[in-house]
Amino acid sequence: MSIELTYGNHQRYRRRSRQITVRGHVDPEADDLTGASFRLNGGFERALYVEEIPDDGIDWVNGYKSSPAELRCKERGEFCVEIAADDPDLVAGGNRIALSVAGQILDFTLEWDPRPLPLPLDLSDLSGFAHVCDLGQTINGAFEIDHQANVIHSCAPVAPDAFLVLGSQGTSQEATYAVHFSDLAGAKWLGLSDFFVGLEEGVPPRGIGVGWSSAGMAALGPTGEARSFIAWGDHSASPDEWAVVCHPPAPVMIEAGVDYRVRHQLILHQGLDRVRFRIWPAGTVEPETWLCDECDTAVPPDRPRHEAASFGLFQHMGPSIAWSDIRLQAYQPGPDDIDPTGRAPFLGRQRPGSF
Repeated sequence: MSIELTYGNHQRYRRRSRQITVRGHVDPEADDLTGASFRLNGGFERALYVEEIPDDGIDWVNGYKSSPAELRCKERGEFCVEIAADDPDLVAGGNRIALSVAGQILDFTLEWDPRPLPLPLDLSDLSGFAHVCDLGQTINGAFEIDHQANVIHSCAPVAPDAFLVLGSQGTSQEATYAVHFSDLAGAKWLGLSDFFVGLEEGVPPRGIGVGWSSAGMAALGPTGEARSFIAWGDHSASPDEWAVVCHPPAPVMIEAGVDYRVRHQLILHQGLDRVRFRIWPAGTVEPETWLCDECDTAVPPDRPRHEAASFGLFQHMGPSIAWSDIRLQAYQPGPDDIDPTGRAPFLGRQRPGSF
C-alpha cells in the first residue's frame, strides 16, 4: 500500500483562504484506516481523518453518503491534510510534512508563500502557469489547466463539491468569466463559482473541516434551475449553522456545447452580505437584471457572519466543465447595493430538497 497525493510530493501554494488543503488517498482495501496522523516541520502529531466508508452506489445527485466527512471524501481511503494559513509552525518557503497512514509513511514538501494575491486578478491568459497549483488551491476534487485550449477544467469523474480557490480573501468583489458545459448529464450543480469563506469543524469534531461557509455561491442545476447560496457551516451540524437560499430556484435554460458568460458579484459592506449573478450566451447582449440576488439581512444577529471571502470555481458531480477568461476585481458598493430586505434563512439542516 502506498500514500499518493493528488498533486505529487512537492506542492506550492500562496495564501488564498484561511486553510491550506493537500488532498490524497491510500489503498481503499487497507484493513485499518484509523489512527492516521501528520506532523508539520517535525512538530506535534496531528490527527488526520481518512475516509473509511466506501461509495457503494451512493446517489450523490439526490442525497449524500452517511459519513463523518460529509461531502469531503467520496471514496474510501481519501483524505485531506488541512493546515491553518496562520499556523505558527508554518513558515514562508519550504515546509516538510510527514504523513502516517495504516503503517505507511510519506514525507512531502510544501512551498508556502504567505502573501495574499492583490486585485485585480487577470487569468485570461493561462500560459504563464505551469501547473494548477500555481494559480489556485484545490479544496475538493481535482482541476487541471488545458494550455492548448487556455481553460481550467474540473477532472472527471467530478467529485462532490469540487472547488478550486483562485483569489485571496477580500470584501466586495466582482468576477467575470466564460464557461462551457460539455454535457449536462449526471451533475447536481453545473458549477458555477463561489465566494468561499472556509470549512468549519463539524459537531462533534472529526479531524476534517466539513461545514461549508460561503459568502455567495452561484449554482446551476441541469434541469433548468439557478440558485444563490449564502451559508455558514453547511453540513457541520453546528447549532449555529444557517443558509440563505434562492428558493424556489430561478428558471434558466442551459445547453451543452454552448459558450456562456457569467458575472458573479459579492457585496460585503456595512455588515451586509449580498450575492448576485447572471449568465448569458457568449456573443449576445448581457442582461440588465440579475438571475439570482440574495442577502443575509434576515439572519438572526446571534449567528456567525462573514467578513471576507475568496473567489473560486465550483461544481458538484457530472462531466468536466471548462472555465476561461477569468477576471476578478474589487467592487465598490453604491447606495443601491445596500438592500435592507432579505429572505428568511434556513436554520440547521431543516430545508426542502437535498441542497
